Amino acid sequence: YSPGGSCIDSSRPFQVAASFPVDGAGVMRAMEVVLTQDGRDCPLAAKVDDYGGMAELSRALAAGMTPVMSYWSANDMLWMDGAGADGQGPCVVDDASACGESVRMYDFAVVDIVPEAVPVELPEMP
Repeated sequence: YSPGGSCIDSSRPFQVAASFPVDGAGVMRAMEVVLTQDGRDCPLAAKVDDYGGMAELSRALAAGMTPVMSYWSANDMLWMDGAGADGQGPCVVDDASACGESVRMYDFAVVDIVPEAVPVELPEMP
């Protein structure tokens, strides 16, 4: 994931899918994000399923929230996208001037995910 990246080229349009699967009681089990890009066959996925506040977050989501997206840059962003303790992060230095002046975000949808129906064989009627 980067400009010219081999899986997700962030200089081209890509798709983001965020999911919040719940258990039978309606409590969120996880937060999942998948990035895909047309013409690329290597989706990037992240999942958080060990957060201790899932029940509280579920109540907050049920009360209603507004999705918010933003685009910003600064020369002190390494806390977010720097190399990190494991050295695996994408950025070694920050250069706000390398960021575009704007970004387009479009084709949003908020939908319920309905599990695929499992076919059930019914007995024949006499």
